[in-house]
Amino acid sequence: MMPNAWIPWGQWLAVIAMTAEHLARFVLPDAWGLAPWATLVGRIAFPLFAAMVAWHAVHNTRDPLGYALRMLAIALIAQLPYALVLDTERLNVVFTLALGLLIAVPLVASRWGSLVLGLGYAIAATFIAPALEYGVAGLLLVPAFVLAFRPCPAAWRPLLALPALVIGYQLNPGLLLNLVSLATVLAILGLLVRCTGHLTARLRPMPRALWLSWYPLHFAVIAVIHTTTTVAG
Repeated sequence: MMPNAWIPWGQWLAVIAMTAEHLARFVLPDAWGLAPWATLVGRIAFPLFAAMVAWHAVHNTRDPLGYALRMLAIALIAQLPYALVLDTERLNVVFTLALGLLIAVPLVASRWGSLVLGLGYAIAATFIAPALEYGVAGLLLVPAFVLAFRPCPAAWRPLLALPALVIGYQLNPGLLLNLVSLATVLAILGLLVRCTGHLTARLRPMPRALWLSWYPLHFAVIAVIHTTTTVAG
């Protein structure tokens, strides 16, 4: 498996794609022709976030359950600015990632008790999936990546990568958007699962505090802009 050298690239690319989409949709909605292109670019972000969550769960933490709970804390903090911007009762995408990781805990822990717990999480999460960003497909992408990233015989890798590819194509309502997500998943799997090469160009990771706070912070900034614009109008 490739070491963590890919993570900084994934961080910056996912954050830039997500932020560009949100700025175009919520701050510059009247900019001619900008929002559709930004939305297309934004479809890169969720598969990257899901892959990074799965990679950390498999390779970089001994406590995937604690990791998921920390993500839930970030999701709770982000929910208020998210709801102010979107004017919705849906749950933000960090909930999707965190609950997906909770379902994947048995795949990481490989214990019968964890399997029972994971099945319980899966059943419970299915009921709230309609309220989540990316729905059931989004909920299942982290477990699918965990399955693909776990150590296994080389002959099994293509088969274990198939669920992530299938789910990647189901994330969005439109064909072109789904193709972008599918291409992103395929690129991730090609780079990490098939080990087709090594990253020679190094990139500094995002500062940890910025990485953890970016999602709620950027929605808070957008919410302030919305409020200021509404009052001024």
